Amino acid sequence: MKYTFFILAASFLLLSCKKDSNSSTSKTDQISSADWKYDNGGVSDANGNIIVDFSTTGTIPACSLDNTIHFNADGTGTVYENANICQGASATTPFTWSFASNGTVLNLSAGAIAGIGGSFQVKEISATKLSLLKDTTYMGTQVKAVVNLKH
Repeated sequence: MKYTFFILAASFLLLSCKKDSNSSTSKTDQISSADWKYDNGGVSDANGNIIVDFSTTGTIPACSLDNTIHFNADGTGTVYENANICQGASATTPFTWSFASNGTVLNLSAGAIAGIGGSFQVKEISATKLSLLKDTTYMGTQVKAVVNLKH
């Protein structure tokens, strides 16, 4: 009887334990899940907080603000100019991309984000937000720029 109770208890414990599902989504899945659109950006402090907003400087042309960016899971992508096409720009621009350094760096070919490519530090990536940092020069000074994209 002791063994029967023990076997029943052990069976109950094994059957009631649920394996944790891997609810975390890969960065590739997050970046390629839907089109991205410019949200905001600017010159940032060391932590990536915007201190000079691009909307007040005209750094990003108004014709780029309605663009959408689509990342394919295979490392290719397309920038769509949408209704407000920048002068001399194609309606679509292909690009390539890859993650590096365990997903903390996003490498983009030229023209992917407001005509800029290169290596971007990934500040945040989620189901609805992609925040990128890039070392650049602004008004003759080395700064960190931040570009926030949203779904």
